[in-house]
Amino acid sequence: MIETAGVTVLALLASLHFAVGALLVKRGLHQTDSVSGSIITIATSLVIFGAAAVFTMERAEWSSPAIWIFAAIGLLRPSFSTMLANEGKHRLGPTISATVEAASPLFAVMGGILLLSEPVEATTLIGAAGVVAGIMLLCLRGRGSARWSPLALLFPFCAALIRSGAHVGARWGLTLLPNVILTGMIAYAVSFLIASSTAGLGRKLMGTRRALQGWKWFVLAGLANSGAIFTLNSALMLGSVSRVSPLIATYPLFTMILSAVFYRQEPITRLTVLAVAIVVPSVMLITLGH
Repeated sequence: MIETAGVTVLALLASLHFAVGALLVKRGLHQTDSVSGSIITIATSLVIFGAAAVFTMERAEWSSPAIWIFAAIGLLRPSFSTMLANEGKHRLGPTISATVEAASPLFAVMGGILLLSEPVEATTLIGAAGVVAGIMLLCLRGRGSARWSPLALLFPFCAALIRSGAHVGARWGLTLLPNVILTGMIAYAVSFLIASSTAGLGRKLMGTRRALQGWKWFVLAGLANSGAIFTLNSALMLGSVSRVSPLIATYPLFTMILSAVFYRQEPITRLTVLAVAIVVPSVMLITLGH
């Protein structure tokens, strides 16, 4: 019982950290483009995990095959997933984007079926249907809603797909090498190399003085994301993907509350609230199904 409660607390803490990071990114995007912001966020997290790894890692751990699993995760997350998520937040706003990203439990359940041979319960199917219904609801135009293209939904959707696959990979790797600090450091190191080389580090970060003013928000977002990844990996080390991933997907609830309190410029319509109200219980049903 204590271990189960610990997994839940860690996963919800990660969810809260992701919500804080989402709002900080939204603030920074007023002054810096999403690509540069992603690089700054990833670099900040890399420095944090790298500094912590100096005191926690052992030389023998580098011979573990899990190193390659963590490196493979870093090829897509957080480099491309962060860029996609940031672009989604820029186009849709943090609450809508976060709600779309709540589709990740669907992919986590599929990963459990294909890779872990997990059975599918009725509550899991009901929860999956609820998540899809909530996302479809976001495509409706409520009175007073901001205008955005339905194609913009692809950005947070693809980010959710990548992150869900990373959850499965991280769980697998952590069973071979239970070191959450090393996991984060390797993934962020690979992601930083990819993000900086793809975007052209020197060209993207040499901006106007106004653009440089947005750096602080992405540095703070990097701090929040570091806490999120640490608690997420800790939860995955103790619990299954099918339990942790849906709990992580509850962060639209935190995003909506924090956005209403601290970021009042984003319109929160009745449709948005209804979509979050459908998605959050749905992902909890997925958890109960396992």
